[in-house]
Amino acid sequence: MNRARVKKVLLAVAVFLVVIQIFQPSRTNPPVVPSRSLPAHVQVPEGVYSELIRSCGDCHTNRTRWPWYSHVAPLSWVITDDVNEGRRHMNLEDWQALGDGKQANDRLIGICNEIKQRGMPPFSYRLVHGRSRLSPQEAISICAWSQSVVASSGGSSGSN
Repeated sequence: MNRARVKKVLLAVAVFLVVIQIFQPSRTNPPVVPSRSLPAHVQVPEGVYSELIRSCGDCHTNRTRWPWYSHVAPLSWVITDDVNEGRRHMNLEDWQALGDGKQANDRLIGICNEIKQRGMPPFSYRLVHGRSRLSPQEAISICAWSQSVVASSGGSSGSN
């Protein structure tokens, strides 16, 4: 490729990146209703809850901290989609939405499984957000808590 063609391609890419900034997704933080949250439905030790919020809160609560780069397309599209998907799957501040004990127990089991398999928080998130990493002891305490809730619930955790 000659220089003129490279300049045209770079200019086209730059214009494209500027134009896509017009198309921003809606970044929301719905109101928090304490009576719908996980601690309102399941006994959670304060340390475990703070670890969950620190590691999982940006995608699995209504208190997402939207960093500056979440306002830059195309990253904004990916990040907003990840947060919305995380909230749909499990929202620690809308535990009541799970509806029945089996679904709540499945989520509690899933929390432990994802942490053990290092699926959550996702690697890409851990790279940028060092605070989200769980120590081995934190992972053990979260898993011990979730397993004890499931064992003691007899299939009824999550709905009061």
